[in-house]
Amino acid sequence: MNKFFLSMAVCFGLVSSGSVYAAELSGGESCEEAMKHAHYDVAVQQCEYEAEKGSAEAAEYLGYIYLKGKGAPRDWGLAKKYLEQAVDGGVVTASRYLAILYWNGLGVERSRDKAMELFRDCISYEEQNGGVSCKVQLAQTLSFGTNSQDDHRYAKDIYAGLVENKDYQYSLDLAKMYLTLGNDANAYKYAEFYIWWAKRYGDIEQIRLSMSEASVVKNKAAASLSDNQVNSAYTWVKNEIHKINEEHLQQKQATEKEKNVEVKK
Repeated sequence: MNKFFLSMAVCFGLVSSGSVYAAELSGGESCEEAMKHAHYDVAVQQCEYEAEKGSAEAAEYLGYIYLKGKGAPRDWGLAKKYLEQAVDGGVVTASRYLAILYWNGLGVERSRDKAMELFRDCISYEEQNGGVSCKVQLAQTLSFGTNSQDDHRYAKDIYAGLVENKDYQYSLDLAKMYLTLGNDANAYKYAEFYIWWAKRYGDIEQIRLSMSEASVVKNKAAASLSDNQVNSAYTWVKNEIHKINEEHLQQKQATEKEKNVEVKK
């Protein structure tokens, strides 16, 4: 959109002057779009602009940028500032990143209690409104090697619940936790399950990043298993994938049936 049409759009109220400035600043990408495409150099400027204009969503992205050092040096103080702005603005899920600061004592006094309080608030919100990002972040935080066995078991339980609810992309995380806890039979089973599932239903990027890791977990776990245990796991995986295939087929047939009904109307 050239400057003439941008000016006309502003005059007729089609877009705000702030939106025009934002678009010119980012080359047409919003904060959310820049983050989605991993254009972090653009995102850090665009998200700052939008956050200063009061966008709680942009503040969450900006807090994440400074927490992870994406497009800008890590800055715990700025991360905390923008994450708190996001939470105060109603983006409750930003508290999962704020929890990381308190869990690890990054720019704040270390407090596991405060971190868990933030995680619980976040999880409670998603249980009512949908989403699992807070549970996943808690599980990832608990699974660090420096944490206790109890923490690792808690992480395993979270991932097991996600997989049970058909969030199968977390089956590899579940396998890794079983391996950490010394349960090689289940580690092998869920690593093998992930490989089968990802080949059929995972996206290309997911397969590229995780398939080799799944194979490593599977091979490490297999080293201590008997042939009977491996065969038992193989049979379980085959049956589980068959069930998933049947569910997908039924869903496809139901969708096609609905389309045919609409056409007849």
